[in-house]
Amino acid sequence: MKDLLDRAVAFATMDRTVDGVRAALIFALTIIVTRLGSRWVRDVVSRRGDVQRSILAGRLAAWLLFALGLSAAFEELGFKLHVLLGAAGILSVAVGFAAQTTLSNLISGFFLFGERPFTVGDNIEVEGVAGEVLGVDMLATSLRTADGRFVRIPNEVLIKEKLTNQTRFGERRIELQVPLANDAGFEPVREKIAKALSSVPHCLETPAPSVFIGSFGETSVTLTVWAWAKTRDLQAARVALAEAIHLALADVKRSGLGR
Repeated sequence: MKDLLDRAVAFATMDRTVDGVRAALIFALTIIVTRLGSRWVRDVVSRRGDVQRSILAGRLAAWLLFALGLSAAFEELGFKLHVLLGAAGILSVAVGFAAQTTLSNLISGFFLFGERPFTVGDNIEVEGVAGEVLGVDMLATSLRTADGRFVRIPNEVLIKEKLTNQTRFGERRIELQVPLANDAGFEPVREKIAKALSSVPHCLETPAPSVFIGSFGETSVTLTVWAWAKTRDLQAARVALAEAIHLALADVKRSGLGR
């Protein structure tokens, strides 16, 4: 025990103690600067209205500042930076072979940030999963589904699979199918439905709604109804559209115009 104590005292010279205190101060300052710097970068980028890129820019700034501060602290302790970088390079190669999926997701994340097929707040669908984008991280993208579930999708999947952005454009077309008996008169039914569509809330006048025969069956035909609405009003317009068509068909049945 005494021998170990003597070695510790011999090692902890005044110069080394001062270097250790300096390194600790540099590391503490690095943490503070990293937090403040990354927050400032996020705020600057987000002023352009791009939340997705502000998140990436803030994290990249944090990594860069932290790496610079950590290297300065190691230099203060007497470590040679080029030796550490060489060891880190060898370690990164070894980790790369062991974590190819992680690297694939990381690279895919950069492609997503560059291509920007969606942003935070968009509603997307991929592999049968649809929801609102909550955040885009370097490895995965998080969604909130319509029924309130949290879904995490690896970025690699978003790059490889077909992705649908349901809110990319400001207007969406609503399509409803209406079965109609073969012996029913198409023109009176079409006129009634078209008249009802003209007063449906949230439906746009341009492009105008349309009603046409979409397909034929042995005992019936299927009418296809198209109407356009603002993306933000899509659900309300769909509900109002279905109610208007139902009332129009009921009116046709009562009046006997469909015969």
